[in-house]
Amino acid sequence: MKKYLLLFIAAISLTFAGCDHESDFTPPNYVTFAENSARIGVDIDGSTTYDVMVYTANEVSEDRTFNVNVAGATTLAAAGYNVPETVTVPGGTNEGMLSFTVSDEDLGLLGKSLVLSLDSTGDLSTGDNASFSVFRTCEGTEFEIDFAFDGYASETGWKLTDSEGNVIVEVAQGTYDDGTSSDNRSYCLGSGTYTFEITDSYGDGLTYPNMGSVTISYAGTVLETIDGDFGGGTSVDVTF
Repeated sequence: MKKYLLLFIAAISLTFAGCDHESDFTPPNYVTFAENSARIGVDIDGSTTYDVMVYTANEVSEDRTFNVNVAGATTLAAAGYNVPETVTVPGGTNEGMLSFTVSDEDLGLLGKSLVLSLDSTGDLSTGDNASFSVFRTCEGTEFEIDFAFDGYASETGWKLTDSEGNVIVEVAQGTYDDGTSSDNRSYCLGSGTYTFEITDSYGDGLTYPNMGSVTISYAGTVLETIDGDFGGGTSVDVTF
């Protein structure tokens, strides 16, 4: 980003030089985030601090302070972030650092987004918003579901719900193609009790032409194994 900013300034400089060789070039009053997008991993029930650089197109002797806003496109809950209202670029430089904190506040399986903008006031121009994808990380403590299908995977549907009945993930019958032999799903889930339910539209479970199964594990430890002979459906509760 800093390279592109310098190219931007150089291009404007050439434009001015072409118009009047006697004129002194004045860099534009411009500020931008160093990156427009980034991914931020957060431990389950944890938080993390992230630093993003801010660059200006010019240098002045005094400190400059710019307003920072949380944009309306943000999906992360307000309790899930702590963002300063301003960022300062020290005098004599053209860069400053914005440090903010994000936490696992209802991140779910897909994560949430935090979008920041800089105020454009007076003759100040600003770059694009910065969008941060905030997601859970759980290396070594993944919740996993391993499927061994029988040969007619299209008959299989399943869902995972939490202790309050909220659906965490659901896969409808017909999602898998017949002939699919296996599937592995890995999720970052907080500790608690979950219900896994599997159904078969034909009513013969995972039994033909091969005997299938479902293995549910957490952090590498098997919690439940469901044999393929479950008829039209079955469910199990797992706690970790």
